Amino acid sequence: MVLWAGLFLAGCSLWEEDESAKESLKIGVMLPFSGEYASEWNTALDWAVENINQSGGVADCKLELVKKDLAKADLHEVAEAFIKDEKIKAVIGPLTSSNTFEVAPLFIEGKKVLLSPVATAANLSRAFAGKKYFWRLVEPDISQTKTLLLLAQSEGAHSVGLITEDSEYGASFENWFGFFATELGLKVSGIEVIDPENIEHCGLAWEALAEKKPDVVVGALNSPAQNLALAKSFRSNGKQIHLLFSDAACLPFLIENMGPLAENLEGTTITSDPSSGFDISYQVRYGWYPDAFLANAYDAVMLLALALEASQGEGGEALAESLMKVVSGDAGECSWQRDEISEALRLIKAGVFPKVRGASGTLDYDQLYFTDVTSSTYGHWRVDAGQFVVTNFYTSDGKGRISSTSAAYRTIAQKRQEFSDTGSWPSLPPKAGNYAFLMATSKGWNNYRHQADVLHTYQLLKKNGFDDGHILLILEDDLAWSSSNQFPGVVRNEPVGENLYQNVVVDYKLSEVNSGIIRDILKGNRTDQSPVVLESGKGDNVFMFVSGHGSPGGVALEAEQVELLTPQFWRTLFDEMDQKQNFRQIFWPLEACYSGAIGEAVTTPGVMLMTGSNPYETSKAHFYDSELKCWLADKFAYAINHSISQSTNLTFDQLYEKCYTYVNGSHVSFYNYQNFGNIHEINLQDFVTR
Repeated sequence: MVLWAGLFLAGCSLWEEDESAKESLKIGVMLPFSGEYASEWNTALDWAVENINQSGGVADCKLELVKKDLAKADLHEVAEAFIKDEKIKAVIGPLTSSNTFEVAPLFIEGKKVLLSPVATAANLSRAFAGKKYFWRLVEPDISQTKTLLLLAQSEGAHSVGLITEDSEYGASFENWFGFFATELGLKVSGIEVIDPENIEHCGLAWEALAEKKPDVVVGALNSPAQNLALAKSFRSNGKQIHLLFSDAACLPFLIENMGPLAENLEGTTITSDPSSGFDISYQVRYGWYPDAFLANAYDAVMLLALALEASQGEGGEALAESLMKVVSGDAGECSWQRDEISEALRLIKAGVFPKVRGASGTLDYDQLYFTDVTSSTYGHWRVDAGQFVVTNFYTSDGKGRISSTSAAYRTIAQKRQEFSDTGSWPSLPPKAGNYAFLMATSKGWNNYRHQADVLHTYQLLKKNGFDDGHILLILEDDLAWSSSNQFPGVVRNEPVGENLYQNVVVDYKLSEVNSGIIRDILKGNRTDQSPVVLESGKGDNVFMFVSGHGSPGGVALEAEQVELLTPQFWRTLFDEMDQKQNFRQIFWPLEACYSGAIGEAVTTPGVMLMTGSNPYETSKAHFYDSELKCWLADKFAYAINHSISQSTNLTFDQLYEKCYTYVNGSHVSFYNYQNFGNIHEINLQDFVTR
């Protein structure tokens, strides 16, 4: 009698014949059940709940879903209501990466598990990995980007182009397209990034790329309406170019609105593992082929149910810890079907954790952060007779990763730069001294990382003997006392790092300079607008460090008037400095997207650039701070600064190796090293110590 009373007081009754009398464990669901993103979500979600409840339920309770349609309800209101409701143990959703990025910090702060079935942006991993309350059932679109390019290559492509959007979803493709194209030996004809709210831009982007005649164009747009517009542009003016869509196009909206013109459109999408039998079972049950992402929706319910069994119905930290145990199980294997769910629940109740295989595939998670699965199945879909038909399957299986248990966003380049021991090295005078030129070319809280990068370098140089008379510092200086800064007077470049805003002497605010003033500063020309200049001469080594936004057209100088400091600008400037004998040697690490475009332009003897990305790649932000709501650093800049802080006694080839193995998702490169000197002998300390 005591045992029975205890179970009743625990919150859930034992199974009784009257279903209405049973207590329930509730999981919130926030997905678009209507509108352009609509899919057959209910079929997969309800099927999973049915199988679980017919298997005996969870923690002696029945499972119940509380669904909210994000096509009709406000995202933040739904999220906040779910977080506050103690009866909701966990939440499934949202669908899109942008929505997920908005609400994930709220769930982390509220200590309630959020499991996104298909939000695929790579930045989600880098921002929230290891926060334990945010989980997802897909790899980031890093893997899909590679899959799309492998598909293009398999169909004979030698040149490729990309149309994507300025959003969290589009950023994954923009950030990794050039990287994988370089790894696969494909020429990048162009990358067009459009406004996600402007449908007309799809046609303009298509025309711009079509003029360059790539063999294949990849369309990676998150909005169904954008994908529809791109498909119409392709149909009206294909110019014999092959178009491949990403997964976001694989929704009923495309076929419904294209009609017969949708025939033979193709692309890739996350799909169920064909060996799981989910698609066949779904067809038998419902009479039609499942839409994309439904296997992931099913698995979301199943995975949370198994974890709730392990946590004995508790949410919060207990559920988060139980999820880690469930996805780390290795005692036999259980699948997604009802009888195997029953066995998995029985084993977990007994304290034994089996290896769980879902409808979407193996649910193996990154063992360092437990945020991302480490493999996914992608389907090559084609529209045939008015429906999406998967004609081939690709599985990532850890390819391109550091190891089979590491997440895709930590992918390191395999294509190393080869360096010669000979070159057209300049004849150098004896070294007389050292100067440094440091500049952050952006401003504002959202660009926090660029000024933090520069301040980190500034403090390292000061520790290495530089005084302010030998450092010329340009930054807007609008972070330390910003109203967005919860820690007034503090600027950091890493979590719990030192305060870099100490005894800082800023020579120019960014808003006080332009391209002409920068030219005068570096050439030592004092004017009314440039009273402080770099005073280096022919015997001085100059260390330059610049961090900001870049494009194939140059570095964006976000001063009073925004300018592009183009590759030609830098080429001409260095040539003029050489003629004036303003330096002995210049070493310039440049942190900006597409920075290799500037590197390729520079040929001045004695000048070497080191970039974190080639002309077709973006650089990568590092250390997202959920409290400050900004990125603290850039990956390449942090690699340079970290290397300097560890030891300045490095030859340049050793510095390259350190940064190359640290920076993921882009190709660290030296430019003009043949005209600089022997990088196997020249030492970093010749530039960063006095």
